[in-house]
Amino acid sequence: MQLSKVTSVIPKRIVSSLNISSVYELTPTYHIVRKARMQATELARERDTLNLKAETLRDELDQAKREVATVRRSIAEEKQSLEQRLDEERKGKERVRQQLDTRMEEVQRRKSKFACL
Repeated sequence: MQLSKVTSVIPKRIVSSLNISSVYELTPTYHIVRKARMQATELARERDTLNLKAETLRDELDQAKREVATVRRSIAEEKQSLEQRLDEERKGKERVRQQLDTRMEEVQRRKSKFACL
């Protein structure tokens, strides 16, 4: 009678292959193994969930790094463009200053010619 209670929970082949003096010796062990298996299954699920989250976070990090690199590149290009414009403006001002100096020299020469007369 006791053997039938256990074999309803534990397969007959396992019970028959073991030489157990008391059927109740097997029941706690079976429950411990079952509980451990359930915990292992739960831990495996949790591991899979965490691995998926980690992969998602890695993907987000890679995307953020690409965005930062793109922004840095565009800022560097804009900086270079602004520096070129500034250089062009400086050269333009220098040309205008030289033209003004040339005209002033011409005016001074004309004044000196008129002053001589």
